[in-house]
Amino acid sequence: MTGYDHEVVGGHAALDFVNSVHDWTEAEPRDYLTGFDQALGLGETVGLLTRSESRPLAGRAGDRELREMQALRELRARLARIFRGVVGSRAPAATDLDALARDAARAASAATLGAERGRVVRRIDASRAGVTTLRLRIVESAVALLTSPDLERVKACPGCGWFFLDDTKNGSRRWCSMRACGSLAKARRYYRRKRSANGRRRRPFEAP
Repeated sequence: MTGYDHEVVGGHAALDFVNSVHDWTEAEPRDYLTGFDQALGLGETVGLLTRSESRPLAGRAGDRELREMQALRELRARLARIFRGVVGSRAPAATDLDALARDAARAASAATLGAERGRVVRRIDASRAGVTTLRLRIVESAVALLTSPDLERVKACPGCGWFFLDDTKNGSRRWCSMRACGSLAKARRYYRRKRSANGRRRRPFEAP
C-alpha cells in the first residue's frame, strides 16, 4: 500500500522530492522515503504518478525495487547539491550536471508523444519505464525547473534547508512553512527579547 504522510511545501514536484528528508541541516537527515511504497506515495502526492500507475508497483520489495530506491536517493542528493548551489549563487558542480544530463537522456528515451485535449503532450510512459517511472519523471520535472525563469524564485529555508518556490509578489517568503520553522523562529526571537529585557531590568533600590 502506498502512502506519504509528510508535509509538502515546495510548490514544485522536484523540490518536494528533494525535501523528502526531515532536515537537510542535520548531519544525518532522517529519510522519509523508507521504502519503495513511500516513494510511490510521494509521487502520487506531488502529481507525478496516478493511483492506477502506482498500484501495480506497490508492495514489491525485490532487487529491482531496492536498486531503484538507491537510484532515487542518489538522484535526491544530486538535486539537493544542485539546488543548494543555485540558491547560494554558486555554479553547480559539473559532475552533478553531467550526471543529471545522463539521467535526462534516459528519461527522453522512455518518453512518448501523445494527443490530449487538442494538444501534443510529452510523457514518460509507465508501461515502458516500469519501476523507473517515478525517477524519470522527477528528472524531467527537475530539468524543466532548472532551465526555466522560475529558478530565480527557488529558495532554501534557513531553518531546515528545505527548498521552495517563493510565490509571493514581493519575494518575501523566507520559511518552508510558518507552521514549522517560521513558528519556531518566532518563538526563539520572543525568548531572546524576553531574556534581553530581563537582563536590562534595573535592580531594586537598595538603601545605603
